[in-house]
Amino acid sequence: MKNDISKGTINLLVIKDLSRLGRNNAKTLMFLDYLEENGVRVITYDGRYDSLKDNDTVGIDTWYNERYIKDISKKIRANLRFKIQKGEYIGNSPFGYSKSQNEKNKLIVNEDEARVVKEIYQLYQEGWGYSRISGYLNQKGCPSPSKSTWNPVGVRRILCNRVYIGDTVQGISEKVSFKSKKTRRLPKDRWVITENTHEAIIGKEEFYKVQGMMSEKQTVSGSHKGVIHFFRGIVYCGRCGSVMFARARKDRPMAYICSSYSKNGRSACTSHHIREEVLVDIVVEDILNLIEKAAIDSEFTKRCEELFSKDDSKIESEKLDKQLGLKLKQQEMLYLDRLEGKISEDLFMRMNKQLEDKVELIRAEIEGIKKRSTVLMGGTEIIGMLRNQLRACKITNEMIKAVVGKVVVFDIGDKYPAEIWGDLMTIEDRERLSEFGGVVVEYNY
Repeated sequence: MKNDISKGTINLLVIKDLSRLGRNNAKTLMFLDYLEENGVRVITYDGRYDSLKDNDTVGIDTWYNERYIKDISKKIRANLRFKIQKGEYIGNSPFGYSKSQNEKNKLIVNEDEARVVKEIYQLYQEGWGYSRISGYLNQKGCPSPSKSTWNPVGVRRILCNRVYIGDTVQGISEKVSFKSKKTRRLPKDRWVITENTHEAIIGKEEFYKVQGMMSEKQTVSGSHKGVIHFFRGIVYCGRCGSVMFARARKDRPMAYICSSYSKNGRSACTSHHIREEVLVDIVVEDILNLIEKAAIDSEFTKRCEELFSKDDSKIESEKLDKQLGLKLKQQEMLYLDRLEGKISEDLFMRMNKQLEDKVELIRAEIEGIKKRSTVLMGGTEIIGMLRNQLRACKITNEMIKAVVGKVVVFDIGDKYPAEIWGDLMTIEDRERLSEFGGVVVEYNY
């Protein structure tokens, strides 16, 4: 309609009443102004409004229309809340259930879907991950909640939903406003939970066992966020070649496990579990041996100098130089605006004073960095520092990556995959790894 109005093909708009035009007071008044500006007359069928003569009271009418719809919204919310508190299931039935034909808003078990739900819980308890379960269900052709294909998110939702133990959990979200279609998720203390409202598909003992397993996995995966572990990004599974993740469980030391096993379970790989302290002992001993030989090895000394000798003051100085250039350019533009009469003399003086102060501050910082700059450590000093830190077990991920290219962990019985690791070791070493398991460290040096 706006396109037609802008083209001048509409000069009269007839509506049933003003509420049909809109129930948002501000937006309705703005649209009426738009119609008036474009020469469009508005008449209501009930005869209560004509834009040529009733503009004085239109604000009151649109305000009343908004209040009316707000009151209706409150009543609907209260009614829905009452039904939810009674245990009635509002909305579409969850996967595994159907709505009863005899009792309104009552859930009854859908036997075909319920079998899939039970299988999901069973597979998860056997160690299957969300992705593996969803792939398995798609392969079997099982019906899914989305009527398309299964995905890890859908599997997780089923494992988390209390509806499967016979409880109704609703009031999880609400509309931001009666004027908006957007919704917001409510805190758990505002959810409405009514127990034993329908037949359960999963026993409570089994359900809470699964919740415990999920919580434990979440704790494991979330416990190391923000921490850069010693071997992050350089430890690999010898069997499948996947990177190994750092994992910390309660009352257990930090360790690494195969990421394929973590995501997809035993069908993909085995855990290849190894404690971090074991890897530290192995690698630190080797690095110390390299350092002891560094005095007669100029190549190693040079590498240490390149890796650990960083001039941070130069980086900071370059950053400040860019800021200084930007402020000087702003001064030039401000001066041009004053010459062209775009700003007053008073405004120019105030803004220019602020820029001058910032310029002087940046210049002072640059000068301070120049004075604080010191001569960087040479290779010999760096090697000494490394030796002391390693002996005191004060190592970092950066220090290990400087010397170590990769760490590969093999379990007993692993067949050496030459297509992944190439000629990393001799035939004899491969046979020993398969028989006893072990760790292979490839150094950058």
